[in-house]
Amino acid sequence: MRAVVLGDEHTVYTFRLMGGFEGKVVGENEDVLSLIKELSLEEGVGGAILITSDLADRVREDFDKLRLKMRKPMLIEIPSLKEMKFREVNYLTILRSVLGI
Repeated sequence: MRAVVLGDEHTVYTFRLMGGFEGKVVGENEDVLSLIKELSLEEGVGGAILITSDLADRVREDFDKLRLKMRKPMLIEIPSLKEMKFREVNYLTILRSVLGI
């Protein structure tokens, strides 16, 4: 099963470098909810879709509703690397929770 990260280019590329993740850099004008729905229907995306907080905030109400409805893949909100400047984030803990280790 694949895990996919949606977010800014720094966050996506960092997760790709850590291994085990695919990623999609999402632009300002892209429809976040449509991307999530498309990914959830793709073959093999059964693990998780990680989405940065700034993208989730763009569609907060609909994102929260979708997260409650979807069982697979899991929708997990993560802070972007841009947000790391303001608070400490332990990405290893996030990865362990996603991978179940």
